[in-house]
Amino acid sequence: MESLGKKFRTAREARGFTTDQVARDTHIIKRYISSLEEENFDQFPGDTYIMGFIRNYADYLGFNPDECVSLYKNMRLQEQPVPIEALLEKKSPKVFVAVLVGLVVLGGLAAGGYFFFFRGGVRAAEAVAERAEQPAAQAAASPVQYVMEEEAVEQSFGAGDELIIKRQDASYTLKIEKIEDEVLLITPVENMSLREGGEAYIRLAPQGETLKAICRSIERGGQARAVLFFDTYLQADSGAAAAPSSGQQAASSAALGSTNEPSRVKRSQVIAESPSQAPFTFEAEFRGYCFFRYMTDNQPREERYFRRGETFRMDVNREIRLWYSNSGSLRARISGNEIEFGKPGEVGAVLIRWVAAETGRGYRLEVIPMY
Repeated sequence: MESLGKKFRTAREARGFTTDQVARDTHIIKRYISSLEEENFDQFPGDTYIMGFIRNYADYLGFNPDECVSLYKNMRLQEQPVPIEALLEKKSPKVFVAVLVGLVVLGGLAAGGYFFFFRGGVRAAEAVAERAEQPAAQAAASPVQYVMEEEAVEQSFGAGDELIIKRQDASYTLKIEKIEDEVLLITPVENMSLREGGEAYIRLAPQGETLKAICRSIERGGQARAVLFFDTYLQADSGAAAAPSSGQQAASSAALGSTNEPSRVKRSQVIAESPSQAPFTFEAEFRGYCFFRYMTDNQPREERYFRRGETFRMDVNREIRLWYSNSGSLRARISGNEIEFGKPGEVGAVLIRWVAAETGRGYRLEVIPMY
């Protein structure tokens, strides 16, 4: 039978994707991706999680999720041992009846002795065990601190638990304050609630890094718990300015299109030229799985996942900023000109807007790299 893990790994490597890129695109943390490919299923909390991750990863790689889940189930069935009853020799009915009668007689004698001699002692032992279990239950409910050591983390949290995010120059703490129909989070900047299946963006500082939070599931009951996913979030710069004077635009373009690392230098692409700035249309076709984020004309930033064959269209007045994973899957047309954004598996960010020509006459519509 075909190995599920090998099927995933071969498809990922054929597309040139790294496990880091897959983790970013699918919101499956890196160690779970490696565990799927190595078929190390003991690393997962349970079958529900395994099958959920298999569906997500299969869809990402272009496989049929139901077929991959069936492959996993068949694999698990083969690993189960043969029932012991099938290995035992069957006894004749007469011998079985005789043994059964003997067991009934012995059981009656044992029960009488049990109630007469030992019941009081058992009750006392049960009371002692019950008292011993109470501190253990209280300890299990004690708040726990988790440290975010990777770019993404997924963990089952209880009320009172904390997540510590350490950075070079600062450390931030998120607290899971309460778990009911929603999860109440206490963050460094503000408090927020997450419904089951919901997501939010958490600011760690007023002008600092942001975390993306997703509530996978909520287990309600005496000791309610929630499975939460946290992922570092690519930041836009402080804001997309409207088109100012020609001198100001030229300076802004230079700042966005420059980097201190020579190996990362990319040149701006000129798409079109015009005597004046005019609205333009951005159209994209996705040839594979891609996480796509955009911000148009100072409007709120939006994002979504696209799959193979899906399209996107946006009318732009002045400028559009794009962040995307898996550059090779994205093919765009702007004012009738086709644009390629990079190789499969690459992550990129660009600003597309009108820039005053160096001659001072007219404007150029450029694709400007953002580093």
